[in-house]
Amino acid sequence: MSTESKPDDLSDVPKLVFDKFLQALAGANAPPDVVGRLRKTLLDDKKFTERTLREAVLPEEQPR
Repeated sequence: MSTESKPDDLSDVPKLVFDKFLQALAGANAPPDVVGRLRKTLLDDKKFTERTLREAVLPEEQPR
């Protein structure tokens, strides 16, 4: 038997990975507003398209 801890619900794994990624960004002095927008996009809205991620990172860039 393994004593390794496993999440009860595997759907929490992406949340844990994204949360660690966002913590690393904040620790690397990424702008807090970018980290906040990414957090909302990845964890709250759960949108992973190129468009939504681009809007989170570069909000001033508008499609032509």
